Amino acid sequence: MKILVSCYACSPYRGSEPGMGWNFVRSLSNKHELHIITESKFQSGLEHYFSEHPEERKAYHFYFIQKERHKLLRKIWPPSYYWYYQKWQRSAFEFARELDAKENFDVIHQLNMAGFREPGYLWKLNKPLVWGPIGGMHQSPWKLLPYIGLYGMVYYGFRNLLNLKDIYLKRLPRIMARHSSAIIAATQDAQTVVREVWKKDAVLIPEAGLSTDLDSFMESTKRGDHLKIVWSGQHTPSKALNLLLDALAECKNKERMVLHVLGQGKYTQRWKKRAVQNNLEQVVWYGWIEKEKAIDVMRSCDVLCITSMADLTSTVLLEGLSCGLPVIAMNLFGFANTITDKCGIKIDVHSKKQVVHDFARALDMLCENEKLRKSLSKGAIERVKEYSWEKKAQQIDEIYQQVVKK
Repeated sequence: MKILVSCYACSPYRGSEPGMGWNFVRSLSNKHELHIITESKFQSGLEHYFSEHPEERKAYHFYFIQKERHKLLRKIWPPSYYWYYQKWQRSAFEFARELDAKENFDVIHQLNMAGFREPGYLWKLNKPLVWGPIGGMHQSPWKLLPYIGLYGMVYYGFRNLLNLKDIYLKRLPRIMARHSSAIIAATQDAQTVVREVWKKDAVLIPEAGLSTDLDSFMESTKRGDHLKIVWSGQHTPSKALNLLLDALAECKNKERMVLHVLGQGKYTQRWKKRAVQNNLEQVVWYGWIEKEKAIDVMRSCDVLCITSMADLTSTVLLEGLSCGLPVIAMNLFGFANTITDKCGIKIDVHSKKQVVHDFARALDMLCENEKLRKSLSKGAIERVKEYSWEKKAQQIDEIYQQVVKK
């Protein structure tokens, strides 16, 4: 079939939204003729990729539309991003209407960005329309917001309120939902909102995936008497590394634990100070390092901890599982869908004190019980096999077939 894909962010060389967009279209290109509208800043990266992989170029038809930017305004008022993104979506629709007149597409897919607020205008083409994976409807836990600093508390508190307003009152997402032939939800939270608020069914397909050779995944082998813990992410308030630092201070086996911290950001120095205050001497800070080296650090560790309070299904979660690492994370967002009792430990959220205590108890348990840790490591490998891009492409292909039949 001929598929028109609106994929604002698309790059073979980047993670997050651009990496997600690229991996989805790449895995689907084997099944259909894809025409992909993307933002012009990704053009140089895609052209470089195709210069190195010329055999793949014929599988894609890319079209580039530039988005206006105002960096100073966005720094002063971050939500201003959506003003310019909405304008880009209008331009994408006008271009898509002309393109559809020539190509007569079978299906339209509004792929990314995954956020639900500005879904674009492709529903006006009156073609079978697939929207998603979408997310961003979640609430960061109110009880933990005071724990991430004044800026984090204000920012994510405001975001929670804005989410509630936009879910119930914002007009464009509701119009998009009404005209969609199929909606793909990135998390169970999003699936619930689509069903209960927008009165539509949604298929659950997480936005993150892995393209690594599944046969190369290996269980984690503990080396020595110490439990090596890895944490990875931007050092920003919502990532809440301080939760883990306080949990380590509570661990009765903390002398037998080493924490490896990947990433950096404006909270790096604050968290280093917190580690010193908690008398945590065995913390290794790497800063930003190349992805391959970061994966090597993961492979050398025994367990992955995630303390994020505002994610969908993070790539680092799947990378950790692919390294055979049991994962400890809060029972929220995409983590709640992905982590099972066979591959990790989910921490319920009732209070800050309880979360810290339960993280500490989980780490002590894995430090003392190698049989359990190895069992969860084996479960991690089995779990991550369900998140290959190839499997996601198969699921989306089935959705395409269904909407065309309808």
